[in-house]
Amino acid sequence: MTTADLQAQLGFCHFCIITNLEEISEAQALQEPRPSGNPVGYVLGHIVAYRSHLCRILDVPHPWKDAQIALYDEAWPKIDKTKLISLAKLMADEEHTHAIVKSGIEKFDGDWDELWPERKEGSMQSYGRRVQFFLQHEAYHAGQLGSLRRALGLPGKI
Repeated sequence: MTTADLQAQLGFCHFCIITNLEEISEAQALQEPRPSGNPVGYVLGHIVAYRSHLCRILDVPHPWKDAQIALYDEAWPKIDKTKLISLAKLMADEEHTHAIVKSGIEKFDGDWDELWPERKEGSMQSYGRRVQFFLQHEAYHAGQLGSLRRALGLPGKI
């Protein structure tokens, strides 16, 4: 695992996210897919919120407050919809947190194979594997945005 590997994975996720969000309106971002599922805005907020884990591993600041992170870590049916962040703000925060994580990966001065000190007892998870885990989580949701886009009646972009 190298810095270049992690940068490539982060870059591809970012490309998928911003491409799949093209032409989606604020109203569409809140539409729940049928028969069930999470709307685009929630998925994007979840991606941005989960970057807080990457920021912690990379020892860089995440711009969201804990309450914002917690909102998008909750199951969609349980969320107080009055506290949701607009699609425009989420997209700006996605760009901002992407830049923060990218910089954190670039400036990481440790060994990616070194064991992450906050790992669970007995875990052999390294810094690199931990970052890779959260990037794979992000890739899953970036792909989900493509499916949600089609559920809204928009053409595929990737």
